Amino acid sequence: MFAFVFAGGMMLHAQKENEHIRKGNELYQNKKYEDAEVEYRKALGKNNASDKAGYNLSNSLYRQKRYKEAAGILDTLAKKTKDPKELSRMYHNLGNSLLEDKAYEQSIEAYKKALKQDPSAEDTRYNLSYAQKKLQKQQQQQQQQQQKQNQDKQQQQDQQQSKNQEKNEKQDQQKQDKKEQLNRDEAEQMLDALNRNEKELRKKTDKQKGKDGVPASGKDW
Repeated sequence: MFAFVFAGGMMLHAQKENEHIRKGNELYQNKKYEDAEVEYRKALGKNNASDKAGYNLSNSLYRQKRYKEAAGILDTLAKKTKDPKELSRMYHNLGNSLLEDKAYEQSIEAYKKALKQDPSAEDTRYNLSYAQKKLQKQQQQQQQQQQKQNQDKQQQQDQQQSKNQEKNEKQDQQKQDKKEQLNRDEAEQMLDALNRNEKELRKKTDKQKGKDGVPASGKDW
């Protein structure tokens, strides 16, 4: 079972938090994440460089399953954060957001960066291992899907080839049948012509014999 951990020190507290951040934190603790988001954005409106407001805003977005938005904010914050512990938390939460968004390769890189800043972070190490397993499973599924697509494509090509072959064979047979029919017709025409010629020749012969005084249909006794 994956015990998903959102980095320790969930909210960045400070003694002099401005009013919007304090309100946002109270709303967040009461799981009113959309309302908390509004307060954090108001705080950023007053001071757009507030890392506390930005970090807590990313947490509220994460809780609303808006992982891409949360990851974008955390990535920006991580680029300007210098403290190793805070930077480790940034990358840990970035890894979590990417993991939930099924961007496993990027989440693995984020967890590795978090561990580089804080090698003792066991929750990050656990999430890294989980992300690696998810990536492996995803790659296996993609490979199986690709193999199935290739098989389906090959099957379609084979079916089309078979249809084309049957069509060509049918056309060839039709041509052959037509040729044979033409040959039969020509043979019958030639035979008819021979018969007509033979009849005409007989008529001429019989006619000639009649002129010579020989009965056309009898013997010369």
